[in-house]
Amino acid sequence: MKFWQSLAFCELDQAVELARFAEELGFYGVSFGDHLITTKTQVDEYFYTKSGQVMWHPETHWPDPWVLSAVLARETSRLRFLTTVYVLPMRETLNAAKAISTAAYLSDDRIVMGVGIGWQKAEFELTGQDFHTRGRRVDEQLVVIRKLMSGEMVEYHGQFHDFPPLRMSPGTRQPVPIFIGGTSDAALRRAARYEGWLGLRHTEEELRGILAKLRQARDEAGTLGRPFEVWATIDNLQPGAFERIEVMGVTMTNGTHFMIDGKVQPSDIGFKKRRMEEFARRHIHASLA
Repeated sequence: MKFWQSLAFCELDQAVELARFAEELGFYGVSFGDHLITTKTQVDEYFYTKSGQVMWHPETHWPDPWVLSAVLARETSRLRFLTTVYVLPMRETLNAAKAISTAAYLSDDRIVMGVGIGWQKAEFELTGQDFHTRGRRVDEQLVVIRKLMSGEMVEYHGQFHDFPPLRMSPGTRQPVPIFIGGTSDAALRRAARYEGWLGLRHTEEELRGILAKLRQARDEAGTLGRPFEVWATIDNLQPGAFERIEVMGVTMTNGTHFMIDGKVQPSDIGFKKRRMEEFARRHIHASLA
């Protein structure tokens, strides 16, 4: 099992020190969430809490994940960087491709592009992107971005993108792994075409059913024989859960979180380091013993 440490919701001035500490403790990488804004009054339902309300507040930091990845890469030597998830369809494709490829280049290919289609309609409206076509658009965006990041002369002619032969430089030295988040049939089919799947806050029983559907999607896509990562977190974590989900086929998960009583609260870096150190002692170091 590869353990990541989430830096979602963290105060930005703590990010560099926490990334260095994560590397020192043996975490495989660090992950970040992604939002452009937080509205004063929540309108859209958040699918990952029972209440439908988000657990952060408008002051919570949401730095650009590609800028942050590039910065943290210069401060670490082996740590990897994952977006959980980057809301790609609320972005214009060429600008997103340029940001991702630059981060990949500067990080010596240590980034993983975790992508979701988003849930907050207000963000799409602010960026001028169509919320209702986001699934179909992201399918094209992923193809286009991978072409552009090759650094070769490429062209594309589709429903949402149409351009003549052109080149985006620099390309990446190797393809950026793409993980897809979501549990809908469309999301699982999308994940089956790429390098991994991301699942957030599922019960073990829910996860078992999702992974069965994911395996079927990969079988139908003809990709069962390819390397594939399954990144998932468990709601209401119980003793032995990591071992059980590893048997199910999960290869990656998050470490500890920094929430207090289920809510995002400002906290000092000492509190966060203690949580990370305790998790590493119980799980990362124990697995290596």
